Amino acid sequence: MSLYEHLPADIRETVDDLVVELRSQPWRTRFFALIGLLGEKLEARSDPEPWHLIQQWTGIVTATLEHLRPDSSEIECLGLMSISFNDQWRAQALGQIERDPTVLDRLVAICPDWDDIVESVLEANQRYPIKPARGR
Repeated sequence: MSLYEHLPADIRETVDDLVVELRSQPWRTRFFALIGLLGEKLEARSDPEPWHLIQQWTGIVTATLEHLRPDSSEIECLGLMSISFNDQWRAQALGQIERDPTVLDRLVAICPDWDDIVESVLEANQRYPIKPARGR
């Protein structure tokens, strides 16, 4: 079962709109559109803590990737896979990033805020884990 199926109706609608808009675009355009969506969400927030919005955005990225077929040969897609909620994609992307140190450099070259985005996603998950801690 996909993450998309578990999302609230309004988020699924956002994902559907994104998929229609992005399907014919190259991965670089998809990447920047999704990064731009994060920026819009953060600018429009009324809550001073962005963690819920960052997790929501990560869910949107994951559900969008479910519809756009991830491609780990595309650097931008690899970056998005690395912050997704899909454990398999994330492990694949992080493994590739560790094996090839130029991947992260290329991501930062095209998106200087990428390190900050990754840190924000990690911090959001630490503050409000999506999955319960193992062993409890």
